[in-house]
Amino acid sequence: MQGALNDSSKKHFKGTIDFKKGAKKAKGNENEFCMLLSDKARQIALPMLLCSEEDVEGNHSSATGRVGDKELFYIMSRGFDRKEAMKLMVKARFNSIIDSIKDEKIRNRVLYEIDLRLD
Repeated sequence: MQGALNDSSKKHFKGTIDFKKGAKKAKGNENEFCMLLSDKARQIALPMLLCSEEDVEGNHSSATGRVGDKELFYIMSRGFDRKEAMKLMVKARFNSIIDSIKDEKIRNRVLYEIDLRLD
């Protein structure tokens, strides 16, 4: 799961992988990442891994971070203003997801919404 929060947005994520009895050889992965685009945005993540079975493989992770000043400076030194640099970083973070959208109309709508919400 991925996200980007702007202004005073708040996000609470609670995910659970539960390996119950009989789930031998099962695999489970849960990853959560969130970009904070303002100092007021907040994210709380509670990934949980439960296991009542042996011989399973489970991974979970969570990462939350602000857009780095060094990265912004680098992009802005290439001629982008701060707002456009932020849009570029968000689009880059979600690029693999956006590229997987087969319908061009929907893909363009997602890109439009990113631009609109970060203006």
